[in-house]
Amino acid sequence: MAAGVLLVTAGAGLTGQVRRLCALAGSGCEVERESSALRGMWRQAGLVLVGDDLVAAVAAAGLPRRERVFVVTESRPDAACWNAALSMGARRVLTLPEDQSDLVDELRAAESPDRARGRLVGVIGGCGGAGASTLASGLALTASATWPTVLIDGDPLGGGLDVLLGAEAAAGLRWGDLAGTRGRLDPAAFAEALCQVGGIALLAWGMSMEPAGGATERRGTGELVAPAVVGAVIDAAVQAFGAVVVDLPRVAGPVDDPFLDALDATVLVVPAEVRAVAATASLIGAIGGRLTAPHLVVRESGSGLAARDVAASLGLELVAVLRHEQSVQTAGQRGDLPLRRGRGALAQTCEAVLASLDAPAMAR
Repeated sequence: MAAGVLLVTAGAGLTGQVRRLCALAGSGCEVERESSALRGMWRQAGLVLVGDDLVAAVAAAGLPRRERVFVVTESRPDAACWNAALSMGARRVLTLPEDQSDLVDELRAAESPDRARGRLVGVIGGCGGAGASTLASGLALTASATWPTVLIDGDPLGGGLDVLLGAEAAAGLRWGDLAGTRGRLDPAAFAEALCQVGGIALLAWGMSMEPAGGATERRGTGELVAPAVVGAVIDAAVQAFGAVVVDLPRVAGPVDDPFLDALDATVLVVPAEVRAVAATASLIGAIGGRLTAPHLVVRESGSGLAARDVAASLGLELVAVLRHEQSVQTAGQRGDLPLRRGRGALAQTCEAVLASLDAPAMAR
């Protein structure tokens, strides 16, 4: 199949329900009753629905991760169903008929005309304090000179990109506002609602005040949003923006998993220090198979360790070296933008990284 909806189930009742909803959405539906026959059509389908009767077999089949996979069931899903859905990267488990309106939304989205898709790039530090948030911000600001760009804070337990950029008080949508979201987000409305800072859109975790009016911060936690919400954000972002830059956490959780599965490329930031290289090797050992198209940036540290030796030790291709720049460090402490007028070491590094990412493909 070249596109459309693929349903994987041997259940007659579930097949009937899905076919009816596909008809409502104006979608074609191809049914496959054997999980062993999926490999040839898994990537080609616009959307994949896996019945709870075959979800364990599909999860065990070792199929590549892909977007727009949902598990469908006619009864309350049990723990085994949830575990299998999570292991294969399904966005949601939909119970029919209760969730039929959400499924119809997804079916219509799969059948809508293709739109130009923005490039989704993740930035992750090989160790704590590597400077990934600063580089992610710099990449977004650099990309915004050419493409509509959004910077997404993917680390719910971090210090906050809004704090880094001095945008704590800026009006606009935060992750917490999306916690109860169900179904798809309208790309144009999503983009319009976001914070704006330095010519880029920003989705941050934000801050709330104590009931008594005190100024105690309550940064976001991963429990605020479900993977389905993250998936909806990804879909809206890549449709609304030419460049989507995500600051990823080093600790696995419900927020970073959907991002890792959807990335077009990953930028790995590593200080030129022995312990940082060791920490990065541990990170690669844990999630290296999910780091799509990794690009290595080595940050100079004055240790004497050469960037090329860092790259050789990690087995990654070096795309840029980030030199120390006092003005960037000062800007981070003050909540100022790390880039000004496109000059300096950070600006040069960001330009080199974007060039290595085949940046023209990001154009809408």
